[in-house]
Amino acid sequence: MRWRADILVALEEISAGVLSNLERGYLRNVERPHRLPRPRRQARMRQGQRSAYLDNLYDDFGLAVELDGLGAHPADARWRDIRRDNYFAGSGIVTLRYSWADITVRSCQVAGQIGLVLRTRGWTGAIRPCGASCQAGFHDRG
Repeated sequence: MRWRADILVALEEISAGVLSNLERGYLRNVERPHRLPRPRRQARMRQGQRSAYLDNLYDDFGLAVELDGLGAHPADARWRDIRRDNYFAGSGIVTLRYSWADITVRSCQVAGQIGLVLRTRGWTGAIRPCGASCQAGFHDRG
């Protein structure tokens, strides 16, 4: 079957909670190559009487990583996201937000920022460079 390997990988990622190309880019460009811990994807949380879903939640460290593409996060919906971030900050969850350009062009710097926040919140792991020119460790030095 043509594309079988690609389809199997995509199905595995979808079953792990990846719902968009941007989330797939996060997994492939940021999380895996820099060996960040695996978050809980599409984490269902209570926001008052409603449910809210966080793209990537590092439960043990109180960190949410949200990925904002133009399709699901148009400018007029920005305040909804800000109110949600503010709500969860009250329970100790810090939110980092990244765009398509962050994930595709600045993936090493994004990994470094996430690693730094995780470490300040108790993660004992370390960012691994994805290659010779990786700049992820720049943010992770303490």
